[in-house]
Amino acid sequence: MAVATANRGCLSKQGAMKYFILSLVACFSLAFAQAQVEKKQEAKEYFFHQQYSDALAVLNGARELTKTDPEARFLKAICHYHLNQLNEALSLFQEQINTSRAPYPECWLYQAKIYHAMHQFARAADSYKDYLRQIKSNHPNRQIVWDEVRRCARGMELQFKPAEAGVENMGPAVNTEYDEFAPVLSQNFGNKLYFSSIRPGNMGGKRNDNGMQDNRLGHYFSDMYSTEMEGAGGNWKSPRPLHHLLNSPQHEILLDFNKDGTALYYFKGWSPEKGQILIDTFKKADQRAFTSDPFRGPMNTALGDGTPFFFNDTLLFFSSRRPGGYGGLDLYSSSYSRGRWSAPRNLGPVVNTPYDETTPFLARDGKTLYFSSNHSGRSLGGLDVLKSVYNSRSRRWTEPENIGIPVNSAGDDAYFRIAKDGFTAYFSSSRKDSYGQRDLYIAYFNSFLPEMEIVVPNPLASGPQVVAQVRETVAPSGKDLATALPDGPKAPPESNIPEGGSSANTFPPFFFQPTYRILDEEQKAQLDKIAALMEETPGLHLIITAYHTGNLPLSKRLFQGIKQAEIAAGYLMQKGVGATRIFMRSGDAKGHSLRSGAYSLEFSFKKPEDAPETLVVPDLETGLSSAIPGHVLNKNLLYKIQVYSLSGEFKGKLLEEFPDAMVEKEPNLAYYRYTLGAFTLFADADAFRRKLLESGQRSAFVVPYIYGLRADKMMARRNIINFPDLQHYAD
Repeated sequence: MAVATANRGCLSKQGAMKYFILSLVACFSLAFAQAQVEKKQEAKEYFFHQQYSDALAVLNGARELTKTDPEARFLKAICHYHLNQLNEALSLFQEQINTSRAPYPECWLYQAKIYHAMHQFARAADSYKDYLRQIKSNHPNRQIVWDEVRRCARGMELQFKPAEAGVENMGPAVNTEYDEFAPVLSQNFGNKLYFSSIRPGNMGGKRNDNGMQDNRLGHYFSDMYSTEMEGAGGNWKSPRPLHHLLNSPQHEILLDFNKDGTALYYFKGWSPEKGQILIDTFKKADQRAFTSDPFRGPMNTALGDGTPFFFNDTLLFFSSRRPGGYGGLDLYSSSYSRGRWSAPRNLGPVVNTPYDETTPFLARDGKTLYFSSNHSGRSLGGLDVLKSVYNSRSRRWTEPENIGIPVNSAGDDAYFRIAKDGFTAYFSSSRKDSYGQRDLYIAYFNSFLPEMEIVVPNPLASGPQVVAQVRETVAPSGKDLATALPDGPKAPPESNIPEGGSSANTFPPFFFQPTYRILDEEQKAQLDKIAALMEETPGLHLIITAYHTGNLPLSKRLFQGIKQAEIAAGYLMQKGVGATRIFMRSGDAKGHSLRSGAYSLEFSFKKPEDAPETLVVPDLETGLSSAIPGHVLNKNLLYKIQVYSLSGEFKGKLLEEFPDAMVEKEPNLAYYRYTLGAFTLFADADAFRRKLLESGQRSAFVVPYIYGLRADKMMARRNIINFPDLQHYAD
């Protein structure tokens, strides 16, 4: 009996202990569950305030939550998407689609967005349609998603068109994981760029929507920055914020400069939509007030006016949501005359649509307009850059055309502006291969954009001339350029006797010692004869070729040669030869010897294409008095690969690694163009270009030279009859 009683007491104690343990486990589980709920709420709070990095950090620290809670997994996937981690996001969305009993319909929507961002347009369209099957017929997203399907269809059309440009991100020195946008080139310095950014370090710190400091859930406001290209390598320096009297705790967004760069237009306000447009004239610190002057123009930010572009200080384009438009943002123009701006005029239904049209840019010809639009029939995704031309006779804009991939993407591509060189453009994009929300990008066009030509008087020439410049690009890698090249098709041989009976030997090469930087009297006399020939023969082009065999690195030899060519060109311009009629180049003379001196200049000509048959000029290959007879540069048709365009000497070793390096220059251009290789067949040159593109070098492109003169596609088409191989380049 005592034993039984003892056993019952023991069992009672064991039960109590078990109950205690179960209670403890229940309390722990309840506390754990409560902690998970709190973690989820914390993550949702960060998510609601678009603090995706913080939200993801919380979710990653609550692994059990994301394993068991579908909503937490869904939020985690969206965070990855917004942080441009597309592979991680896609894997999570597909996992939920394949394993969840009732996945969120938006899983298909975000799967579509990811495929869209990857330019997998067909798969994106299928996923958008899958999403439409999951939602009700009256769901408010239906029209929005059908627009995305149409954009995918536009993307499928554009992705097979040849790219007219290469695009590269400006890199981590300029871009951050935050927001960089609205690039504006300096009016006075081709290597300086201004932009706006929302990033850590901006004045005022983190603030909420009411402008009050909030270090936890607030956001940085935008400030204005500048960056410069340094050295021949083309690297961009770390950005510097503008003066503290320009930037403030409010939003500042750089808008534009006046024509000569002496005035800066910018926006200031406590929200990106509400504020005022100001003008700063760069007064000295002791002469300026704490605020800049207001812009007394036709824009009113209260009406949704923004993104202005000032053309020659007399014409203004901007976007607006003001009443009376066609829907969304429309583009308007206003002109300045007799001290006042005209009332804004809508550009009309050809340009404007029920969608958004914004960030206008007018090219230097005064009639070619670039802008961005998210019209579902024109865009392949988000805002795309479009082009329209004003016809002064019909007083109408042409139907806008999409300028294509890779400038445009599935993200928002906007603030597109072409540099004065006519080859380079800057823009911002939210594409998903960026460092952050929006990044700054550079577009390098394969051919000069003719709308960037402008006729200006040249005091050294008898008539007006066209000023154009060149692109800046990146260097390729690789070491397999062909060196032994077959002869390509040649033009019919020409006589070596110019019209008037002068022999080609009238213009023998100049030879210089390494220390020479001036022209002697005999050389000046020869240049006088060349100037006279140029005056007698309108349209005749002169090619000045420099060679250098001194004991210096190749890049320095090439640059010294081109500088000597510039001295000769400068003398000819003083004699009245138009700058656009002179082309200079400096070639690699390795393996050759010069008859006299360490480097030389030689002279050849390209006659006008409409010249009479009786006009003959010195030919490149046949009978030219050359410093280096038989040099590859003296081919009548030659293809080279442009890899750099710089404001000075290239100081790296790249040129030493490739055959047939050359630097070229035109008197009116601010940059020196560097090319590699020498091909007489386009197929050989293009094969190397494709190899560079496959290796990640996006900007290398083929350039043809006809009788030594750099040619564009129009010139190539006109010369196909003499050089049939140009058909491949022209196509």
